[in-house]
Amino acid sequence: MNFSLNGRNVSFITMKPSLVLCVLLGIVLSVRAATVLPSVEAATDATAITDTVTPVTGIVSQTPEDTNTTYTSTTQNPTPVTSIPCCATSPTSPSPLSPSPIPTTQAPLTPNQMMCPDGWEVFQGRCYYFVNEGMTWPQAQSNCAMLESMLVSVHSAQEYGFLQQLTNNNENQEAWLGGFYLQDQWLWLDGSWFYNNSWSMESPDSSNPCLMLSSYEAWSNSPCNAGGYSSICVKNSNVPTAMLCPQGWTGHLGRCYYYNDESLTWPEADATCAGFEASLVSVHSPEEYSFLYQQANGVAWLGGFYLEDQWMWLDGSWFYQGFFTAMSPDSINPCLSTYSTDGWSNYACDESFPSFCVKNAVV
Repeated sequence: MNFSLNGRNVSFITMKPSLVLCVLLGIVLSVRAATVLPSVEAATDATAITDTVTPVTGIVSQTPEDTNTTYTSTTQNPTPVTSIPCCATSPTSPSPLSPSPIPTTQAPLTPNQMMCPDGWEVFQGRCYYFVNEGMTWPQAQSNCAMLESMLVSVHSAQEYGFLQQLTNNNENQEAWLGGFYLQDQWLWLDGSWFYNNSWSMESPDSSNPCLMLSSYEAWSNSPCNAGGYSSICVKNSNVPTAMLCPQGWTGHLGRCYYYNDESLTWPEADATCAGFEASLVSVHSPEEYSFLYQQANGVAWLGGFYLEDQWMWLDGSWFYQGFFTAMSPDSINPCLSTYSTDGWSNYACDESFPSFCVKNAVV
């Protein structure tokens, strides 16, 4: 028998009805499979395109009951992925971290190492070196000179205490200082004023004209050719003072100076300096006074004052009485100022003048 089915010519011999039914069912199923196959292939291609746009590690599963796609890992305990994939761009993505600093194996320099050579000790902006080897006074001074320094000149009780401690920490307990006797007066090598009230005896013997200190008492004098004494050398910091002073301040010999041209009373000037973490300047040498007067060119408050029958400096250093321009300073006016190139003078503390502040240079 011949007939047409869906555009196809079908011929078969006469057969039993049940057999004919089976043949017809097979033809229908094959035609339906040919119709569905292109859509499955298209779906496969679409999935491949989607995967190339947003790669996801895991298995994509979808069930008829839940039409929401979930991303699961291939591990035993799948976990939904709720974050943006690692390489996607997001407006809330954090900025890249800055590279970590490369660690250094060298420890940072201490202020002592920055200001002074190795083996030297720093104190109030100057560098000190204790020489254990026994020498005469001239030999000790020559040795210090080779170290680009000099035997130490002492400016204050605080500095002398530091030197005693330095001596006490070393093997030899006695050391040469930079003091010497010449033309009926004791002098320091650096030209600063000599304070006569720190002797270990009532009347120093001028026949022994070289000065030394002991770790346990005040200084004393000895013959300059006496051997066996240690010595202490001193020099200024090896960092330029200008680098160690605040802006607007002037560096000079390890200290920082500020000339305040505002007219203030002595107490007001002292308080202003304290606000700068400084004090009114205490003067240690004629050279330092000359440096100050060149800036002031007139009257300016210094850190000297009269109290309990004596003149003092605010920093506790020794006061040299011989630098007043008047032979007999008036103790009724107990505050000190620059006056002329020849020396300082004193005024009533409630008068108003410019002033000088000073502080030690620091790293």
